[in-house]
Amino acid sequence: MLKHRSGLSRRAFLRLGGSAVLLPLAPALGRARPARRAAASTRSLHLAAFSQRQSELLLTMARTLFPHDFLGDEHYLQIVGALDAKAAADTSVASLLQTGLAAFPTDFTASAEAKRESYLRTVEASPFFRLVYQETLTGLYGNPTVAALLGYEGSSVEHGGYIERGFDDISWLPPEGSVSK
Repeated sequence: MLKHRSGLSRRAFLRLGGSAVLLPLAPALGRARPARRAAASTRSLHLAAFSQRQSELLLTMARTLFPHDFLGDEHYLQIVGALDAKAAADTSVASLLQTGLAAFPTDFTASAEAKRESYLRTVEASPFFRLVYQETLTGLYGNPTVAALLGYEGSSVEHGGYIERGFDDISWLPPEGSVSK
């Protein structure tokens, strides 16, 4: 078992370090407008099944579903690219996505987040929504780069588990050996 060298636990250190890094960036992160960034960044994506407008709608939808303003568009563009590849490979997927995107309001990408969320709630029971939601969920949180940006260090099994990596500082557990069997 690893012993702490100071009175500061690993969790406290990470909490303090994360706050110290993000605090100076808070004003800049708060001003970020995902919808406006979305329109500019989809132009760099090579699309086989979607138009420019459709890719902007998908990018804005992905950002609205899982809003992380500190993540760049490149992570969300990978999701749009994956959906484009699925649509290019399967005509039924292409039809489903094209039909769902055609129903979007014309001002969806420029709308306030609350208005975008309200619209998405009206279509959340549809197969279109479920497909985009699932692809966004797995594409975003299954991406090792995004996981690292969110603070996930990866699997611990090959490193001896979490206890051997300094996560044994849980204060609410009784000391080892004090529980009778």
